[in-house]
Amino acid sequence: MKKYSNGVIIVLFMLFIMTGSAQTITNYTTTDGLPDNFICGGVAIDGNNHVWVGTAAGLSEYDGNTWTNYTTTDGLIDNYILCIAADSLGNIWIGTNSGVSKYDGATWTNYTTSDGLVDNSIIYIYTDATNRIWFATGIGISMLDGSLWTTYTTSDGLASDVITYITGDAAGNIWIGTQMGGYSKFNTGFTNYTTTVIDSLASDNVFALSVENSGTQWVGTWSGISKIDNSGSWMQNYRMADGLYNDFVRDLKNDNDGDLWVALFADYNGDGGISQFDGVIWTSYSIGEGLADKQVIRIAIDADDNVWVATGNGVSKLSQYSGISSNTIEIGISPNPASDFIQIETEEQCDAIKILNSQGQVIYETVPESATTNIETSSFSQGIYIVQVSSQLKVGCRKLVIR
Repeated sequence: MKKYSNGVIIVLFMLFIMTGSAQTITNYTTTDGLPDNFICGGVAIDGNNHVWVGTAAGLSEYDGNTWTNYTTTDGLIDNYILCIAADSLGNIWIGTNSGVSKYDGATWTNYTTSDGLVDNSIIYIYTDATNRIWFATGIGISMLDGSLWTTYTTSDGLASDVITYITGDAAGNIWIGTQMGGYSKFNTGFTNYTTTVIDSLASDNVFALSVENSGTQWVGTWSGISKIDNSGSWMQNYRMADGLYNDFVRDLKNDNDGDLWVALFADYNGDGGISQFDGVIWTSYSIGEGLADKQVIRIAIDADDNVWVATGNGVSKLSQYSGISSNTIEIGISPNPASDFIQIETEEQCDAIKILNSQGQVIYETVPESATTNIETSSFSQGIYIVQVSSQLKVGCRKLVIR
């Protein structure tokens, strides 16, 4: 069930009225072309904004209109897929219990322990900004840099050999979630974070990580989420009592507005969903709101800020913004969430920029001199705002979060 404060209801209503937008959920199953409804391998988005999902019966690609399926007959190493990732070179990486497949759109290349993998059972795959490929296994990490394989284990300083998750940050650091070892940051060496180092860390069993450009870390466990600042100091824990759907985190992703999206599923009672955090309010979605299934496995966010949800009974797409017409101005806001300042970029120079608070009151107004406008926001109270830009014939709105 979704819960909002009165102020947030006003903001959402304003967004709907001014942009004609709403959130919708679309589900895809075998009826639509998937090879299987169990999306055990998660979901990934490539550079063409195509959606790739790993199922129990093969790989599937969605180009916006058609699902195309790939199996061992095509060259896939195993039809039962455990994880999936896309790199910036156009390659799709597929992890299975039999090793890894790489698909470049024409050719399949398979890798096993005989090629350099530390183990053939792949738990998670991450592709970094330099196109190094990181493979999480139950006995360490393998990293492929071009043709060179490197293995990392506890003997190299890793917190634990049971790896659950890998991601990166804007500074080039690699962040690694583990079971029983907390999480690690890797650059030239490993820095480990556990409940011993960070006393209020929710758990040493870390199953998902997301790192903001500021260096703030969101650490997902089966005891909720911990927020850690860029110096490694604990900031806050979030659990079901704070608004999460439940405490069993499976995945974490940030969208282009800076909102945090969380995949959650509790094995013990078979209940799950996704939760969205805008910096102030948690909003949750499950089958009651239209998700394909309660068993949420992974999430991914495409270039249009659609949230794709891999479940136990198909794929769900949550469209955050729909109904945008030719009379709408596209707006970019950075940073968002913000504290001291924001930069607003529009596709064309506008006649006016207004910032409205959660009650719909205009608290700032200016006439921009170009398509890029810098605004100091240090005097703004923490909360949710609407940035509205307008010209003679067009209007555009975006949510702004001040922390």
